[in-house]
Amino acid sequence: MAAFTKPICFLVLAGLCLWNIGCGVPVRTGYDRKIGGYKPVPTSEPAEEASQEQAATTDNSAAAAPDQNVAKADSTKHENSASRVRQAATRKEAARAAQRPEPRGSLENYARGWMGAKYAYGQATKKKTDCSGFVMQVYKGYYNIALDHSSSAMYKDSRGLKVNRGSLREGDLVFFGSFWKIDHVGIYLKGDRFIHASTSKGVIISPMSDKYWSHKYQGGRRFR
Repeated sequence: MAAFTKPICFLVLAGLCLWNIGCGVPVRTGYDRKIGGYKPVPTSEPAEEASQEQAATTDNSAAAAPDQNVAKADSTKHENSASRVRQAATRKEAARAAQRPEPRGSLENYARGWMGAKYAYGQATKKKTDCSGFVMQVYKGYYNIALDHSSSAMYKDSRGLKVNRGSLREGDLVFFGSFWKIDHVGIYLKGDRFIHASTSKGVIISPMSDKYWSHKYQGGRRFR
């Protein structure tokens, strides 16, 4: 009996030792004996907070996007409106420019194109013209201003602004005649001169101080 008891005690002691050894071995973090492997390490709290902050930033960006789109749309609409206004102004200016005659150098050079034309009552060409016909053609061609073919009618034209003798400027009309009648007209030039169609010499340039014309001067008119 004693001989049989010793082997049993030995086996019991050996089993207890093995059990103690198994219990004393630390299990690795995440190890799952049921699946025979290791579980994934759980996300740490800082990582979770970072994920929440990122989600909040994304939400804020998404919320701000509509406002930015509205601002861009308003800016684009304003730019398009301003562009249409500029284009309309450009078209109007182009239309006005098209109605104006293209200047051909100075007024004097343009008027000199009639120099040498002979005087002919009732005519208005570069070969034959009277005083009012000459002025009428120059004003129409250079300023695009239509005047009557009559010196007295030009003098009375309500569009003309009365100009004193000392305030005359190039392009103003100068009238001659008597207290009762206006019978001659010319165009004032720089240097106190005027260009006109005289009955004796045709289209010429004369000084305002000319003895014949100075005492016949009746006034000036400005149509520009």
